[in-house]
Amino acid sequence: MKLALLIGLDVRARWGLAILLLAGWILDLAASEPATVPRVAEMPRHPTPYLMRDWQQVTRDYVDLVFDFERSGEHLPLMTWRDDQHTMVSMPSYVGSEGDIESINYLAALVSGSLVGLDMSAYRGRDWVVMATNFFSSADGIYLDRIGDHSGRSFWYDVLPNVLCYQVASQYPNEIPESHLRLIAERLYGVCVALGARSNPPTLPNFDHTGFDLRRIEPFDNGQRVEPEAAAGIAWIEYIAWTQFHEPRFLLAADWCLRALERKPLAANPLYEVLLPYAASTAARMNVELGRTYDTKRLLNWCFEPRPAPQARPYWGVIAQRWNGIDIHGLVGSATDGGGYAFAMNTFQYAGILAPLARYDPRFAHDLGKWLLNLANAARFFYPDALDAEHQSSYAWASRYDSRSAVGYEGLRRWKRDPTYVARADYRTTVGKVVAGSFLDTHFYNESPPRAEVLEEATAGDTTRLDHIWEFDLPRNRERFLVVAAERVDGGHQNNAFRFSYANRPNGSYLEAFCITNSSRPSYCELPAHLRGKLYVRVESTNHSPGQSGRDQLRVDAMVVSCRSDAGPFAQGDVLVSFVDLVKDYSVPIVLYRPPTAATDLGLYGSSHVGMLGGLVRPTNIPQILQWDLLKTDFFHASPDPAFLYYNPYRTAKTVELEVGRQSSDVYDLVSNSLLERSVSSTVHLSIPPDAARVVVLVPAGNKPRAFPGT
Repeated sequence: MKLALLIGLDVRARWGLAILLLAGWILDLAASEPATVPRVAEMPRHPTPYLMRDWQQVTRDYVDLVFDFERSGEHLPLMTWRDDQHTMVSMPSYVGSEGDIESINYLAALVSGSLVGLDMSAYRGRDWVVMATNFFSSADGIYLDRIGDHSGRSFWYDVLPNVLCYQVASQYPNEIPESHLRLIAERLYGVCVALGARSNPPTLPNFDHTGFDLRRIEPFDNGQRVEPEAAAGIAWIEYIAWTQFHEPRFLLAADWCLRALERKPLAANPLYEVLLPYAASTAARMNVELGRTYDTKRLLNWCFEPRPAPQARPYWGVIAQRWNGIDIHGLVGSATDGGGYAFAMNTFQYAGILAPLARYDPRFAHDLGKWLLNLANAARFFYPDALDAEHQSSYAWASRYDSRSAVGYEGLRRWKRDPTYVARADYRTTVGKVVAGSFLDTHFYNESPPRAEVLEEATAGDTTRLDHIWEFDLPRNRERFLVVAAERVDGGHQNNAFRFSYANRPNGSYLEAFCITNSSRPSYCELPAHLRGKLYVRVESTNHSPGQSGRDQLRVDAMVVSCRSDAGPFAQGDVLVSFVDLVKDYSVPIVLYRPPTAATDLGLYGSSHVGMLGGLVRPTNIPQILQWDLLKTDFFHASPDPAFLYYNPYRTAKTVELEVGRQSSDVYDLVSNSLLERSVSSTVHLSIPPDAARVVVLVPAGNKPRAFPGT
């Protein structure tokens, strides 16, 4: 009945009726007990060491660096023109990398600049916003991550560009064509229908797929993963589209998506990458604005709590750990990969999307405030100036060309994977020969131009064979893995493969590690803990049948003994390191290294999202009490009343200064459901109880919060 009334009215009348219908619900919500996020209970109230970067300035410095075509030096300028007509730019995903521009990089930079007050439609005399439309694919009906690409390979790579497109449109309503926004919502509604959503009989869509091909109108599955959190991003887009275009089917699609997520078993957390927070925020907003009863607590805790399979991406969530004496609590990524691996893009996106939830559901204000304090403190470790040279992979470039430390690393690891244990020598070739390269060419993986050591079989008696030994220094670490990327080049030796084995002595008893056939996919094995000193790695032909005349070759791209070093936290990314596999329940990364001259781990596509933090947070007069602007990243919000989150981590009450402005205002706290100050202006002093939060709303004197009628 409520929904029917709302849909039948114009937008102004709809909001007015929503306020009347929901007044009692808001009162009940404000008076209820605080809702908890158990993961946040593991975090400190005072993270140490504490140092708060000026995230607004970091964002401005980043945009200034990236959009400066006059910068010179290695890998500079970061942005160049793709064409002589200057209709589109090229922008690397990493400093020094090659490849097409990504929309999750470029669009995020536009959003970030806008959130800190930069006009990206006229920045440096160019309209960068209109260029964003180059990512629109008329064949797919949505924005894609790469120009000229097609949809279907990954849900989150297809959905996030459209989330960012809507966010850009909220800042520049006349720059992104309305036809694009409407068509995006229509096509994603069609995805829901194609995945089984129906109104009669009521049926929910099934998002347990890898992606969705919008040209074939069918889901795609790669047999390795599912990305059900796509429902979260689509729910957010569809609800925003409904508030703008008032088409009932868009609201229906948002409801389908949220209920499809809620339907999943508790253990089957749909979190895969970065979209799930959009479900929690959309659920909280629709609960307030439409009187729905979505399970915000369940959706929010899914965002935070890392769990084993059947979680869509096991052990992903919010990190609640202290790494080597440093609080890294609050960052987002894998809680177990190598002991912990946090990512900049995910962290910034989480902050921007979940902070506004405190305004819609003040029960979570305390835990959101505590988490955001930890996040804003620890996020500085993504940046080169927070670590010395031994704790980051691309210090040389950053120290020379980025004096303001504006470009961050893609990720932060709990421990560095040591790259120094590579082959020291070609110890001996008993049968066969080295036809190209040497052991030096096995030190890095996937080099450009390619480098490898190539060995060839020889005739020994009546057989064709290869027998070659390399020498390594062996680290003393307890967990060590031999990793080899090599492939057999077929020279006519039938039924042949190359067997790798290892020993402590060149003539010692060798233990088999693995066999290499035609594949270049890296192979690995764990080395016994008792091995010490030198390691000898042997490769032999496996087929010793007489009469074989063909001579196979073995092309060895890279070899390494991978182990954990004592350096941590360690800022890096996935460019210089190639992750071969994860063993031991996702806890040990097995890696091969690429040459550091190829590129850097400084990730633009993560750093571009920094404005989701820079636009939100400001310091106050009390250290460690931060002001969070709850409207800034609440895109297309309905409320005109400024709202701020404060969390006091101290054991005593603290008084913060709030600049109200010249207009006489009343000051409400949504957490306590109380009027704090009446008819005030200029600077107001607000008391915050110990270990408590306030959601402060400024309202013209004599009025009530217009989006929160129950206060």
